[in-house]
Amino acid sequence: MPSGARLVVDSLKREGVKVIFGIPGLANMPIYDAFLEDLQNGELRHVLMRHEQAAVHAADGFARASGRPGVCTATSGPGATNLVTGMVTAYWDSSPVVALTGQVVRPVIGKMAFQEADTPGIFANAAKYVVQLKNIYEIPIWIKNAFYIASTGRPGPVVVDIPRDIQLEKIEDVKWPERPEVKGYRPFRTIIDPVKIKRAAEILVEAEKPIILAGTGAVWSNATPEILELSELLAIPMVSTLPGKSAIPHDHPLFLGAMGYYGRAEASMAALESDAMLVVGARLSDRTFTSYDEMIETRKKFIMINIDPTDSERAFKIDVPMYGDAKVLLREIIKAVRELGRKRDNSAWVKRVKELRDYYAQFYYHEEDGKLKPWKILKTIRNSIPRDSIVTTGVGQHQMWSEVFWEVLEPRTFLSSTGMGTMGFGLPAAMGAKMARPDKVVVDLDGDGSFLMTANNLATAVDEHIPIISVIFDNRTLGLVRQVQDLFQSRRVVGVDYGPSPDFVKFAEAFGALGFNATSYDEIERSIKTAIKENIPAVIRVPIDKEELALPTLPPGGKLKQVIVRDPRKAT
Repeated sequence: MPSGARLVVDSLKREGVKVIFGIPGLANMPIYDAFLEDLQNGELRHVLMRHEQAAVHAADGFARASGRPGVCTATSGPGATNLVTGMVTAYWDSSPVVALTGQVVRPVIGKMAFQEADTPGIFANAAKYVVQLKNIYEIPIWIKNAFYIASTGRPGPVVVDIPRDIQLEKIEDVKWPERPEVKGYRPFRTIIDPVKIKRAAEILVEAEKPIILAGTGAVWSNATPEILELSELLAIPMVSTLPGKSAIPHDHPLFLGAMGYYGRAEASMAALESDAMLVVGARLSDRTFTSYDEMIETRKKFIMINIDPTDSERAFKIDVPMYGDAKVLLREIIKAVRELGRKRDNSAWVKRVKELRDYYAQFYYHEEDGKLKPWKILKTIRNSIPRDSIVTTGVGQHQMWSEVFWEVLEPRTFLSSTGMGTMGFGLPAAMGAKMARPDKVVVDLDGDGSFLMTANNLATAVDEHIPIISVIFDNRTLGLVRQVQDLFQSRRVVGVDYGPSPDFVKFAEAFGALGFNATSYDEIERSIKTAIKENIPAVIRVPIDKEELALPTLPPGGKLKQVIVRDPRKAT
């Protein structure tokens, strides 16, 4: 007779799971025992992470790179609570992760048992859904439900909390569900409203200065071809949110880059100057539209495609809100636009957008003797790796430099913690992405502060033979915090500067990874090419001046038109 733990494993396999990221403990140990044979025969792969937060980030990176839910597991109590940061990161970025947590046995739940935590209560606002199982019969249906909830509508993370005694129980007759059954859960569906489709098409063909804003939803719906087709059909310039960078090839002549708080100034200015904006799968967060009033003042027409209807009501009135799959709705809009035909010549607007790009270019690409500049480091990396390489980032100045200067050339190749801004995301997310796409070169663009948050998982990368490359922008400080203190808090820099520890080359070598100290652009290129050739985990430390700023930026609470493109500490 199969045990509850065996049901968990078989349920996962029925959902197509091949990789599980996790750490065992007393409360999830029966699950580990149940999948031993599956590991031995190669049907499953377990990746032993060094911290549960990183297990979620790895599952999240796996999901973002593959488009399928990533899976992680943790024991009860501290194991489960260590998942919280990773789960809320996935939640804010709409990434499908299924977390299986062990729980203390049912008779002692609520009695402060050893390693007990209120997992349902803790995850109530840190995940899309959380369920604690009550009996063994619920295992097959709730594993199926978890994958269904995680991957339908707006994707998101789901927690299934399984008491240990349920895992150890035996069952005679297993009923495998054919379809999910979740009372009260109806995934957001696609609504094709011909009146709205026609109105959206009319606004776009009649606009003098239309623009398309691509967000995370454009990535999850695989809507890149439709966005490019519509852009080229009407000569509509494109911008993106920070996570939306992963949707648009940056070498497209009509793409301006990511807009927003640390986005490209020309993208933000074009967004402000436009008279009609088509928003595709973006939630209009305060990192993209730093002032809703500023956007309202532009008096532009807003068309919004989003799977989640609440997103169109959060910020300001949307003229044409459309709900559902961006790929499907864009196809309908394209059809309607073709029927209407072009009404205007957009050449003056395209020329203006090019002027904005050329004007702001003068502020970006400076060189300084004896210093490695972030824009040129990123260009060197870009030229050293294949076009379809996957890049992850940590959080900090290096992430903002990547927002402005990293060129995404294929969809789903730029993964970053954007909604939550979670330091430590880069390394484990890169590991998950590499597990999902082993044929791709995977590079983690990281900062010294962010990398050290989860750097112990380099041990996993070495042990499990996951050959990712971490490039560390090492300025010995929490650079983004320091920058705000320096520019906007009267240079009262406090609590951010590191000493000489660690030596990142020795650190990498201590784990059995390759370590490089790249002090020139040539050395960066050589290090990357060596790391790719050797095909083992590598850490490339690149020295950055502590005074280097992430520009463009805004004053805290500032509007997009208050963009700062020059170092205000220097004479112009």
